[in-house]
Amino acid sequence: MPTYEYICGDCGRRFEITQSMNDAPLDTCPECNGVVRRVISGGSGFILKGNSFNNAVLPRCGKEQTCCGSKTPCETPECAG
Repeated sequence: MPTYEYICGDCGRRFEITQSMNDAPLDTCPECNGVVRRVISGGSGFILKGNSFNNAVLPRCGKEQTCCGSKTPCETPECAG
């Protein structure tokens, strides 16, 4: 469920609440019962998890590893190590 950020127009309090996307937006401040509005926040970063992302950046061809998986380094200019 997403987390929404609100700000109170009366007391200025900023707070976050986790709500379903189907829930109606809040309209009163839990602190002073003033009128609140939902604000757009920066969101969160993009995180990759799992072992499949460990090799996302392939090494260049060289003596120890090749970029294409062959046993010998490639002869292409991009792979020349």
